[in-house]
Amino acid sequence: MAQLIPGLAAAALIAQVSNMVHATIVIGGQKPVSAVVIAIITGMVLRGLLGPKPILNPGLSFSVKRILKFAIILLGFDLQLRVAFKIGTGTLGVIVFVVAAGILLTIWIGRLLGLREKLSTLVGTGTAICGATAIVAAAPAVGADDSDVSYAIGTITMFGILAIFAYPAIGKALAMTDAQFGTWAGTAVHETAQVLAAGFSYSEPAGKIAAVVKLVRTTLLAPLVFILGAVYCRRKSSRFDIKQALQCFPYFVLWFVAASVARTLADPALGANPSYVALLSLAKAASKFLIVMAMAATGLMTDFLRMKKVGFGPFVAGLGASIVVGALSLVLIMM
Repeated sequence: MAQLIPGLAAAALIAQVSNMVHATIVIGGQKPVSAVVIAIITGMVLRGLLGPKPILNPGLSFSVKRILKFAIILLGFDLQLRVAFKIGTGTLGVIVFVVAAGILLTIWIGRLLGLREKLSTLVGTGTAICGATAIVAAAPAVGADDSDVSYAIGTITMFGILAIFAYPAIGKALAMTDAQFGTWAGTAVHETAQVLAAGFSYSEPAGKIAAVVKLVRTTLLAPLVFILGAVYCRRKSSRFDIKQALQCFPYFVLWFVAASVARTLADPALGANPSYVALLSLAKAASKFLIVMAMAATGLMTDFLRMKKVGFGPFVAGLGASIVVGALSLVLIMM
């Protein structure tokens, strides 16, 4: 536990400063820069100036992997179940279509560029589902080696960071509604942290919608790993264990749903209760702070050296897939 403290403290400090800066920057009666963007940029700048600090790594990793999930669960207490269900089921068709298109397109581009199919598959999986998490989960299923995993994660990280800043700018240029932008970010941006960063930098409602859509998309990881494992194992005439796919299921999504159910069931009876209202307010504030904290950790963990080592081929494949996936989902959502 003690080894987590330096990284947690650094991320929390940046989050607090980012919230303070966000509160003070007002232009034309509006706050043009969100706390999540400030936190990510601050973390990236500090990482670039100071270099890697191994002492921070355990706490930073814990922030991105555990605290972010807890923040999403708390977000469920601020969302009615019927709203979450409507958002999720309403976009399921778009999500499935975009996921399939992203993977198949990346493999196709990879073949044109002469890339190893396993590398193309990992880049496509990361683009379509949930970034590095999906890549790490799918790697054993397809029999990829460490270099494939490293190249794929580097490529996905690069485009995910670009999406954090590009998507809100495009959304504002197109005058997208909060619902449209949240759905777009949740469908097309890679990592969960990047989705939340893009969504909440656009608006708080957009961030909530992006979180729900992203969670629905993330649940497709387990069946996708199963399919990939079955395909590659059949080629090698070896056995694929279904337990491997089940281990990839993001079980924290169930806790998010449970939080939303609790909010929905308790509202009619406790809506006017001051203690209940205060508790919901606390959960909302904690969720917002923890999300900013996780974004700060994401910035501090951005490895520019690994990103520079990404070869030109994976870069082109990732770029093509990211652009097409983003464009496809945008057209479907705007329709």
